[in-house]
Amino acid sequence: MKTIPPNIFQFLGTNTNGDVGPYTIYTSARKRLVVFLKTWPKDPATYHQNLNRNRWRHAAARWRALSTAVKDNWSKLATRANVTVTGYNLFMFYMLDKDIAAIRTLEQLTRISVIADTGDPLPRLKA
Repeated sequence: MKTIPPNIFQFLGTNTNGDVGPYTIYTSARKRLVVFLKTWPKDPATYHQNLNRNRWRHAAARWRALSTAVKDNWSKLATRANVTVTGYNLFMFYMLDKDIAAIRTLEQLTRISVIADTGDPLPRLKA
């Protein structure tokens, strides 16, 4: 890992963070850019890793397929229930953890229905 002056990767007033070519770049707490070569996994993903990643992909696809009104209801549910996550995060929790009781409790507290319009959560992975 190497720290460099911040102006090296800043062009035309832009801040460079994330992956740029073969490098990963971020700004440290001391306002310096940290640059290092990206690292790649030595082993390919396991069968269970791929299954879990696909569950996340399917859950995200289910969110994208929801109507705007249903997405808004998830956001309202999160806001009115005063939870520290967004409506999208709450939806992902429901889809992946299958904690229907928690969402039903939030629905009762806020009087906003989301489960009826969303459908069943994704099945759990078997170990």
